[in-house]
This record gives sequence, C-alpha cells and structure tokens, in this order.
Amino acid sequence: MSFASQLSDYFLLLDDSVFCAPNFISHIQREVNTLMSESWVLLEFSNMGFLGKLFHSRHLPLLAHFLLLFYREKPLGQLIPHFRTLLAQKDVILSRPFLFYHRISYSVLNDNQKAPAFQRHPQAPDNPPGTVFTDMKVFEAHAPWQAYTLDESFFWTYNVSGGSHLTVILNHPANLRRVQVLTGSIMDGKHTLQWGQVELGYDPEDEPQRCGSFALLGPLLQGQMDQEIVMKSMGYNVSCVRLVAKASQLGGLMIRHIHLWQENAKGLS
Repeated sequence: MSFASQLSDYFLLLDDSVFCAPNFISHIQREVNTLMSESWVLLEFSNMGFLGKLFHSRHLPLLAHFLLLFYREKPLGQLIPHFRTLLAQKDVILSRPFLFYHRISYSVLNDNQKAPAFQRHPQAPDNPPGTVFTDMKVFEAHAPWQAYTLDESFFWTYNVSGGSHLTVILNHPANLRRVQVLTGSIMDGKHTLQWGQVELGYDPEDEPQRCGSFALLGPLLQGQMDQEIVMKSMGYNVSCVRLVAKASQLGGLMIRHIHLWQENAKGLS
C-alpha cells in the first residue's frame, strides 16, 4: 500500500483465488463518477472481508501505518471498517451487484471438470453436473450458472416477471434427498424472491433441452427454502430443479445458491 500511494488516484484491494466480474473496471469507474460530489473513504464492491475495497491513494500512507500498528490486534477485515469510521465515513457504501468473490470451492458445470484435491465436508451439498437456463434478464457480471456453483458467486437480475424461471438441468438423473434455494443478500436480506416456488422435473428431453413434467416441491418462505425430500419416490430420477417466480416484482433479485444433496453421494477426496 505504501508503495502504491504515488501510482494512481485510487487503490483497489483484492486477494488471491478471486473471480472478477467482466468489465469490473468500468463498473467501478461509473460508481466513482456517481459519487464524485460526495466525500468518501472506502467503496466496497464485495461483501467478503477485505476483498474488493477501493480507497483514495492519498489515504494509503495513513492506512498502511494504521495496519502496521494494529495488525496483531485484529484481522485485516475488521481493521479496514474501523479505519473508514476513523476518517469520518460513518455509513458503508456497498455497491451491487458485487464484482468480486472468492473461489472457495469449485464450480460444477459438466462431467469433465475435476475437483481440486481437498476433503469435502460431509454435510456439504453435492450439486451434480448440470446446465442452467433462465428466461430472466441476464447481465455480464453475474451469469445464471453462478447460482449453481459451490462458491460465493450468485445470479443477479431485476424486474422479474411472473412465471419466469431459473432451471438446473442435470446431466444425469439424480436421487435427491435435500434441496436448498437461497435468494437475497446475506448482508441485509434485500433482493429476495418474494413469491416463488421450487419444482422438481422428470422425463428429460433433448430437443429442446428440458423436462417433460414437473412436481411442486414447495414455496419459498422469505425468499428461502431448505427442504428434505420426505417422499423418496419424489427425489428419485430428478432431472431438473426449477425456481419459478409466481408473481412479478420490481427491483433487483439475487439468487445466491441452488444446493442439491444426493442420496448416498460419494464424498470428494
């Protein structure tokens, strides 16, 4: 940080193992231009720790000194918000959609992908390989498939129409025992799907790729669902998992996770 203080007007703090949204510099530039008339110390483009934090470079010498003094007392992710308040920025300026997130785990997209060598937690979701389709508005920064990854990425859209859907079509039918769907921001609970339901699809068809029949698994409550499949026959030979908006809603929608657990799934090693 000390070295970078004379290199540019702004300093963006990132981490390793990070996914950056396409055109993230343009997104940040637009946000900076929007706030040109306001006084700010820290802009945040991620809700994870110290990832995606933007500073004025003129503050870097003071920030570097502050971190050197107190890095043994608190983690970096706690010191940076404290630094912001010391420089009189009371409120968090958190831009959405988020532009950065960690690749904590791995993305499940097709049969040919290989997971890295790590031990999966026994209670972690399985998310068998599949493809994600939607008729909702799609943006470059957050694609539909990001709702089905096992990391912190998500799908972002807005002004959803009633009847629109996001559907995971599995490469091979699965025997599911649990389905979890999470919408909305983990920070403040905003941008949830207010009226939605989850359906399980059967009888896969190749042209066009879809399922021939669907059965209702249940509604979302406050934008969330985490449901064990009680009827074993219902979870068997599932080829599609579909999230459906039951009514139109204005504003942003964040589909954070679609997590699936298979019966007798083998752990990764």
